[in-house]
Amino acid sequence: MLNCKQVAAIASDYLDNNTPLKWQMRLHLLMCANCRRFVRHLEITREVSARITTNETIQDAEVVWGNLQTRLNKERQSNE
Repeated sequence: MLNCKQVAAIASDYLDNNTPLKWQMRLHLLMCANCRRFVRHLEITREVSARITTNETIQDAEVVWGNLQTRLNKERQSNE
């Protein structure tokens, strides 16, 4: 039977259905809640990251801060 360290090492391949150790992995996951949780979190992470498009721009902190200051200044001026 696989140990937890081995399960962690092949978890990504397991989710890709790309491992000959599928039955050993399933057996371990049936018995180990920590590894089930690890594999589930890995699966969720992969699903979320697949939804992120490469066309989205990543803004750095200075741009975000500048946009926030501009917005606050506009609100302040409209309230005066």
